Amino acid sequence: MRQKIERQEWRLGDQIPTLVQLEELYRVSRITLRGALDYLEESGIVRRERGRGTFVTRDLSEERWYKLPNTLDELIETVSGLKVELLQVGASDKPPAPAFAFGTLGDAYRYLRRVHYHDQQPYCLIDLYLSKSLFESDPQGFIGSPAVAVLAKRPDVRIVGAKQIMRIGVAQEETAAYLHIGVGEPVAEVCRTFVDDSGEIFYYAHIIYPTQTIQIETDLLGASHREAKP
Repeated sequence: MRQKIERQEWRLGDQIPTLVQLEELYRVSRITLRGALDYLEESGIVRRERGRGTFVTRDLSEERWYKLPNTLDELIETVSGLKVELLQVGASDKPPAPAFAFGTLGDAYRYLRRVHYHDQQPYCLIDLYLSKSLFESDPQGFIGSPAVAVLAKRPDVRIVGAKQIMRIGVAQEETAAYLHIGVGEPVAEVCRTFVDDSGEIFYYAHIIYPTQTIQIETDLLGASHREAKP
């Protein structure tokens, strides 16, 4: 039902089908449908009026505001100016275990857990590992601002290699509480790694986004293809 609203099949102000019609459409029980409508109403997406029906009260067509960056430059531009809430910071006796074979692990890291906000709404939960020496060179900067934005302003930091992968999963109880979503709702998990000129990992992040806030846009031809044209 949320997808139908997001895709504008049911628009702001529209009355959605009755329970009988929804039963026929989705082939699920009325109890299940009532639970789904309860959730949509609690989220401010629909409003139920006794004797009249259920109406769409929020336009979800622009909810996917966050375009997942495909390049380092896009990433730096995206994170600049974001509001950060620090949840935890401390030493990491065990270095992070990257999600893919890229770079080598250092000896010591500092761990930060944080939530990023957009328009007062949490949109990602980050578990971040920075090399101990890098973190201690500007602890307040890394604590108070997005780490990528801080790194971009440092002339002494060279990002020689940078990779990320994305996987689709579901929200666990703790994640759901931080992101204000339901347990079991789909999430996008992004793992991102930066390495220096020696191939050592100095930045590793595991980031969880609610899938309803993000989209992925890719230029399938790319700049190299356009430059190759006569």
